[in-house]
Amino acid sequence: MSWRFTDDVDAYAAVVGPLLESSPAEQTLSLTIIENARARRGGPTDEVFGWWAEPSGEVTGAVSHSPPHELVLGVVPDEAVRPLVRALGGLASHPSGVNGPTATAAQVAAVWMAETGGAVLLRHAERLHVLEGGVHLDAPPPGRARVATDHDADLLVRWIGDFCREAGVVAHPRAVVEDRLDHGGMTLWEDASGEPVALAARNRPAAGIVRVGPVFTPAPHRRRGWGAAVTAAATQAALDEGARAVVLFTDLTNATSNALYRRLGYVPVGDRLVLRLALTAPG
Repeated sequence: MSWRFTDDVDAYAAVVGPLLESSPAEQTLSLTIIENARARRGGPTDEVFGWWAEPSGEVTGAVSHSPPHELVLGVVPDEAVRPLVRALGGLASHPSGVNGPTATAAQVAAVWMAETGGAVLLRHAERLHVLEGGVHLDAPPPGRARVATDHDADLLVRWIGDFCREAGVVAHPRAVVEDRLDHGGMTLWEDASGEPVALAARNRPAAGIVRVGPVFTPAPHRRRGWGAAVTAAATQAALDEGARAVVLFTDLTNATSNALYRRLGYVPVGDRLVLRLALTAPG
């Protein structure tokens, strides 16, 4: 048994599709990576996709790496953890870290330290929430939601950049904005005067699931209900377009956002760790 890797997203999807689609909400990251890679087909890419197969041929593991993000641990059986860690150094994309369910990420971290003598640093602890019914917003604030367009691009790039800095997320804001605008995946909330005051993005549908995020309200506009309103609007738009469920991630340390999404109808279904893997321990 061993990990096999490819840069061919269609080959990867054909092999791991049944595994990932058996739990599409929990596998939102892995499934969305596939859809985004397909949408960028023909352009330059340094993405890498991998799977683990049993002697019987059954595929029981799936991982993917889309730089500059961490390696996404979709499914990693216990017996595949050590071989995965040993394979990381040979990947052309050189993952800087991993993103996976808490138990799996912790296993990878322990093996990484034992195998390399390196260090593991916590970047984020996240919680996945899912909404399968209607979204609830008791008292919408004044204003309205609208789909962002190319005319909003500069504002969106600035806001996504601000979000990344605040959240400590590594991303290319303009690339994020261009990708989401391409499929109508940016929702703005405008106040009563027509000024944009909050943003909620959403990803392409993947196996019937749509993921909302990032959600961002600039500091001067916070604590007025606009973040909840724009999240509810983006969620409802996804449901209206046929999503069978909508998911989102929250920072586990942010009690406010975790409580907010519960009020909108989201239910927590699992936790994840985003870890940086360093080759040398801090001095």
